[in-house]
Amino acid sequence: MDFNLEAVAAADGLAMTPANRDRLAKVYGDEVARWALGQVELRQRARAKFQNADAMLFEREALEQATHEAVAAYHSSLFPAGVPVVDLTVGIGADLLALSRRGPTVGFELDPDRAALARFNAPGVTILEGDAMDAEWGDYAFADPARRVQGRRTLTLAEFSPDPREIAARFAELKLGVQKLTPMLRDEELADLGPEVRFISYGGECREALVLAGAEAGEGVFSAHVETGELLPEGEAGEPTPEADAFFFDADPAVVRAHAIGSLESTFGLSGLGDAPGYLTGPDEVRSPWLRTYRVEYAGPGDARTTRRALQTLGARVFEVKQRGVKLDPAKVRRELNTDGRPVSLVLYPVGKSVRHLLVSAV
Repeated sequence: MDFNLEAVAAADGLAMTPANRDRLAKVYGDEVARWALGQVELRQRARAKFQNADAMLFEREALEQATHEAVAAYHSSLFPAGVPVVDLTVGIGADLLALSRRGPTVGFELDPDRAALARFNAPGVTILEGDAMDAEWGDYAFADPARRVQGRRTLTLAEFSPDPREIAARFAELKLGVQKLTPMLRDEELADLGPEVRFISYGGECREALVLAGAEAGEGVFSAHVETGELLPEGEAGEPTPEADAFFFDADPAVVRAHAIGSLESTFGLSGLGDAPGYLTGPDEVRSPWLRTYRVEYAGPGDARTTRRALQTLGARVFEVKQRGVKLDPAKVRRELNTDGRPVSLVLYPVGKSVRHLLVSAV
């Protein structure tokens, strides 16, 4: 696959419009003009994932599936430095790049066009075109099975490519195999793929589930915080309280997904709040990468009129609505509470069949 980088340079800064396409087509031809303008657009999107996006080449669907480079670096850190690692599912090379920075890496990619993009993005790294499931892997391997069928996302393991269950069976024989999967898979499905499961937090989002298998894999379920490297183990939550204390805490979604709320409760002396998964409360301020901390300024019933009076008393206005376990239209709620003043957050949480309101300010 030939890449016309001169055309990409000429397209830099141009929008995908008929006029710009026609101007480039006069020099490079219509097909190259479309491709070059498409690369400029994809590079703009890719800046959210790659610092060096303007020096890389992309394909739309592969970019959507590509790992953020900070998360890819976390994947790489799970393997010992310097050991050879095989990337079974290269794509455009996001994980391949990170793996190659820590040691010898070989990649496999079925799609010739994506393989060519990966060679451009990760120069000097060996990329083989073919099915990795037909090859020998050595002691360490990484896989990110494709989970789209004809452009739609799937949660059916048999529709993933390669099948995660076939990968897991071979990973069990290695020193370490790491498989990147969607966190939307059921707990039982993930547990069947390996003894250690990590739900990955980056940028305050639960990005993925990693399943580790092989002789060097651990055991248990954890939430993993990319920015700090912290691991939080699964822990059973205690009995929740219906009423908020002096502070309100919004737990990281990866903690909720990993069923690790109980570990936060026991570590910091917190209680679950109502029936909302991931909402906690306590008497003291807590600083933790797993928690967003807020001071409670008002707590009351889920009644718009009463909450509006509280806002007026506080000289405040609602700038955001936070809700878990409650299905209300945030925009409609804000309109009902139309006041002026300093910004505060409105928290909606269920207690049985009723809804409670909190007005909180970030610490």
